[in-house]
Amino acid sequence: MRILALRGENLASLQTKFEIDFAGGRLADAGLFAITGKTGAGKSTLLDAICLALYDRIPRLQSNKKNDAEIGRDSDENRIKANDVRSILSRGKADGFAEVDFIANDGSQWRSHWQVRRARGRAEGKMQAAEQWLENLETGQRFAGKKQELQAEIERLIGLSFDQFRRAVMLPQGEFAAFLKAGADERATLLERMTGGEIYGRLSIAAHERAKDEKLKLTQLQAKLGDIALLTDEEQQLLTNQLATTREQVNRQQQQLEQLKYHQDVIVNAAKLTQRSAESEQQLSQAKQAQQLAEPRYVQLQKYEQALPARGDFTLLAQAKQQVNKWQQTLQATITALTAKQHQQVVLQDNVQQGQQQLTQKQQALTELEPKLKQAASIEQQRAGLQQQNVELQQQLAELNNQLTAQRQQLASQQQQQQLAQSQQQQVQAALAQTQAVKALAEQQNAIKDNLNQFQHAQSQIEQLQTEIKQRQTALATITQQQTKLDQQLSALDQRQQQLTQQTAAHDLTVLEQCQDQQRQHYGAYQQLSGLLKESLFGLDKWHGVLQQRDKFQLQLQGLVSHIASCEQRLTALMPQLLQLNAQHKEVELQLNQSRAVMNLTDYRAQLIEGESCPLCGSKEHPYQQHNPQVETIISQQQQRLQQLAQQLQDAHAEQRQLTQSVAQDKQRQTELEQDIVGFNNSIETLVKQQQCQWTDLMATDLNSISLAEIVLATDSDVAQLAHYQASWSQALENAAAQMQHIKTEGEQRKLLIENVKQQQHQLQQLSQQQAELKDQSHLLTQQQTQAQEQLNAFSAQVSSLQYVVDERQQALMTIYGNDSWLTGLAQQGKAGFIADLERQIEHYQTNIEQQQQLEKQLIELAPVLATLTNSVQHGDQQATEIGAKVTRLVEEQQGCWQQRMALIGEAPLATIEHAAKADVEAQQQQCQQRQTQLHQLAEVIAADVAKQHHATQQLAEFETAQQQLQQQWQAWLQKLALTDAELTELLSHDETWLQHLRSELKQLEQAVAQGETIVKERHQAQVDFEPSVELAQLWFSDHEMSDDVVMQQQMLTQWQAEKLQLDDQVFQLRQRLEQGEQAQQQAGDLRNALAAQQTQTELWLQMNELIGSATGNKFRTLAQGLTLQQLVLAANEHLQDLAPRYALQPVPGSPLALQVIDHDMGDEVRSVESLSGGESFLVSLSLALALASLAADTRQLGSLFIDEGFGTLDPESLEMALACLDALQADGRQIGVISHVGTLVERIGVQVAVEAMGGGRSQIVIKG
Repeated sequence: MRILALRGENLASLQTKFEIDFAGGRLADAGLFAITGKTGAGKSTLLDAICLALYDRIPRLQSNKKNDAEIGRDSDENRIKANDVRSILSRGKADGFAEVDFIANDGSQWRSHWQVRRARGRAEGKMQAAEQWLENLETGQRFAGKKQELQAEIERLIGLSFDQFRRAVMLPQGEFAAFLKAGADERATLLERMTGGEIYGRLSIAAHERAKDEKLKLTQLQAKLGDIALLTDEEQQLLTNQLATTREQVNRQQQQLEQLKYHQDVIVNAAKLTQRSAESEQQLSQAKQAQQLAEPRYVQLQKYEQALPARGDFTLLAQAKQQVNKWQQTLQATITALTAKQHQQVVLQDNVQQGQQQLTQKQQALTELEPKLKQAASIEQQRAGLQQQNVELQQQLAELNNQLTAQRQQLASQQQQQQLAQSQQQQVQAALAQTQAVKALAEQQNAIKDNLNQFQHAQSQIEQLQTEIKQRQTALATITQQQTKLDQQLSALDQRQQQLTQQTAAHDLTVLEQCQDQQRQHYGAYQQLSGLLKESLFGLDKWHGVLQQRDKFQLQLQGLVSHIASCEQRLTALMPQLLQLNAQHKEVELQLNQSRAVMNLTDYRAQLIEGESCPLCGSKEHPYQQHNPQVETIISQQQQRLQQLAQQLQDAHAEQRQLTQSVAQDKQRQTELEQDIVGFNNSIETLVKQQQCQWTDLMATDLNSISLAEIVLATDSDVAQLAHYQASWSQALENAAAQMQHIKTEGEQRKLLIENVKQQQHQLQQLSQQQAELKDQSHLLTQQQTQAQEQLNAFSAQVSSLQYVVDERQQALMTIYGNDSWLTGLAQQGKAGFIADLERQIEHYQTNIEQQQQLEKQLIELAPVLATLTNSVQHGDQQATEIGAKVTRLVEEQQGCWQQRMALIGEAPLATIEHAAKADVEAQQQQCQQRQTQLHQLAEVIAADVAKQHHATQQLAEFETAQQQLQQQWQAWLQKLALTDAELTELLSHDETWLQHLRSELKQLEQAVAQGETIVKERHQAQVDFEPSVELAQLWFSDHEMSDDVVMQQQMLTQWQAEKLQLDDQVFQLRQRLEQGEQAQQQAGDLRNALAAQQTQTELWLQMNELIGSATGNKFRTLAQGLTLQQLVLAANEHLQDLAPRYALQPVPGSPLALQVIDHDMGDEVRSVESLSGGESFLVSLSLALALASLAADTRQLGSLFIDEGFGTLDPESLEMALACLDALQADGRQIGVISHVGTLVERIGVQVAVEAMGGGRSQIVIKG
């Protein structure tokens, strides 16, 4: 890898665009060159630019540094963090870049470009993200990819990461100078930072933590395996049997609950049917009442239908009245409008005459105005010429005044600059006189900084070591207290272990568990017996209920048979009566129809007129015109007889339907009862078989404590025998329950004892484990105590060595300053503040020198400028006076012309006056024409209104005649219908919608009555149909000794549900115990497999921890650093053969991180590195830096190296040796750049890259040599 060129702009002090061509020009032939410049000029900025272009990083700004404070002014909204590489952009600049051309390891040439800019290209814009790209110089193709991919490609081409590049290309010999003088711990830290060996400490800590985690995992698995409780085979079988028995009990209890809920629903539904039947009867009564209340509406409907023929005349009469009112209004409006328009015609004729007179007057005034306008135009033209001359002179005068103003301002500015420069010159001279003492400090600035660094560094290390000593002393005291506390805990644990051992020896856990298993078996047997007895008792209860229900159904069957016979007899006797009533009804109905035919002539009698002939008989007398009492009496008697016969016939038919339906229902019920009785007999046989099987199971039990009398079961057993069996089995069930309670009590007591013994054994195991842990802690504390004491001794030795360095550097600074004032300033300001103040004084002194030179040059240049400006201002004032006199004369002539024009026609513009006169004449002409047109139009409108008035009069007369005729017809209708005008009008005001609505309401009332009667019949029938189900439900409640009381039924339901919940809970607990047993078995197997695998993994990491692991990371770090230091010393000794063959480096035996020097000129005497002089320390540091470059990368592949300051401490002979070594390196093809202030070194190196300060914080780059 070789750097070919470096370019950049606006990077810190390098604000101008620069380019350094390492492969062309004078640098191409120079393998060794110097980078020179004053402090702060920007030498290190060149190295920063190289790192920015390649890696987007700067060695001085660490990206992982915790200094994340934002820098900038308080008012600056675009501040960035202190470790942000974009802070290198020059202040007040909008953009900057760094660019490097280099040859990669494969020989290809590339260009890496880094750029930063501010928003919108403005210096005050917000800082944008940095941009970077990579281009192949041979093909011109740019690498496409993200920023991380770009960095990876650059590292591949160069073959070095950023840290390797910084150590191999920019040799950090300054760090090795501190490395040589540092203590053991600090040397280890420096060696890690220089070689990148931090990973070994992290690996050591990681190995230690992993071993501790794996050991903890193993302990946790062992504890989990010990906590798992497994079921024995006998316990699992017992739980399985108990689960099956309990599930059977749950099923029986569920069936009983379902029967209870079903019969409760039957009773509830019966009550609902009764309630619905009462509601339907109430609704029917309400419908009939509503129909009675609507009787007036029936009458209204009848009247409306009679008056319906008069609707046509009613409508025509209303229309005629409306037309009469309409034409009366129209006629009145026409007369009013005609009168107004006739008056308007008279006024408009007067206006036309006045307009003609005004037009004649305005035309005469326009003729008189035209000669005056021509004379005024001539005067205006003369005045305009004078105005033009005046404007030109005014412009000349204004331009001359502007020039004079600018010259005067420039003259005043130059005079002010002259005075300011003279004042500044005096201030600078006074400041230089006061800062002559700073000149001597500026010459030894580097020596002061070097001594201060060493002094401050040594003092800081002493303070840190003293703090460490106090911490170690405190830790040692704490360890001693912890050791004493651990001894007390171990003694207490021994006493507790002895007590628990004595307590557990009093009970044998195996014997207790065997007794517990035997008792569980006895309890299971009694539980099984109890279940069999309960099932038998349930079967007997069911058998007893079936017997009672069968007897009840047999009685019902006998009653139904007798009822069917009586109904059939009644039906046989009812048939002749029906035939006779039917014949009588037909005969009476025929007679009534004939009488009604005679009465149908009543409508015609009402139309007969006294004295006129009847159309049917021709008689002029009409005796039955109004009333016929004999015929009406006969018809009334016939109607009453027909109604009586119809009612009798309807009652007979209803009785027949009822008897027929009752016989059918009774026969159906008879069939159902017979089927139920057969079903009861079958159920009794089934129950007898079940009881025989259960009795066999009871006899098979081997429990002698319960005595059961032998019984004989048969289908013809009576209720008394069943009651005897129930009493015997109930007593046996009570005995079994007593035995179970006794076994349960003993088992619980024994269970508590077993758990207590297990708990004591578990406590013994925990105590043993705690004892082992406390012993391990005690051993670890002993080791920590020994290690802390050794560290205290080492820290004390380091403090003594560092105090020697402090005294030596203090004496050197006293020599430079001549007194101890520097010590006071350092104490007050701190190291950074003291150095900053020193640099500020030196920079202020140099700035004053440069400012003095600039001010002298500025005063010399201002003198001729001031003379020229003074002469120019005087000549301009003379010209302005002459032009002002001419302007005054022209103004007077313009005023004379204006006065003539004012006297002739006034001050208004001529065009405006002429246009106004002509416009006035034209406007008057248009007004006269408009008035003539309006007068003509108004005459036409008046003629049209006269025609309208005549037409309206005719229409009004026609509609008044029609209204009189329709009013006569309306009066005839009122007489015919015998209604008043208001009554007939109200009837006919209703429309067809009202009629339909009224008919619909009346029809709905009739339908509501009919529907109510139907619903009443249906619900009464539903009650009759549901009565058998109600009787069955009442019988079931009676059999189970329950009344119809809902509260009592709910109490029984709650009791049965509670019993079922208890059984469900038992099933859940048994099933859960079985599942937990299975899960525990599976979990134990998994844990055993995991324990074996974890045992192997733990042993592996414990071995790894033994080899490299430690809590602080020192074990592996020390090993790796020792090996790295050995390789670094071997490579450094090779370079020392050329730089200083007198010396060789060697690790101190027994201290892998300590170094000693072999002095070959003194017979291979062993010397400490602290005994080396400044020049000797630099040569050794340079050899170590070159050795680090060899370790970081193969130096034969690196074509560019840069070496920072440090040559100032060498004597001439050592300097020549160092340069000879560098010449040897560059002779191998490397290009080496040396950053130095040493004049001899600069003269010795032919080519220089000079960074020259230009003042104001700006620098430029010049290639010299």
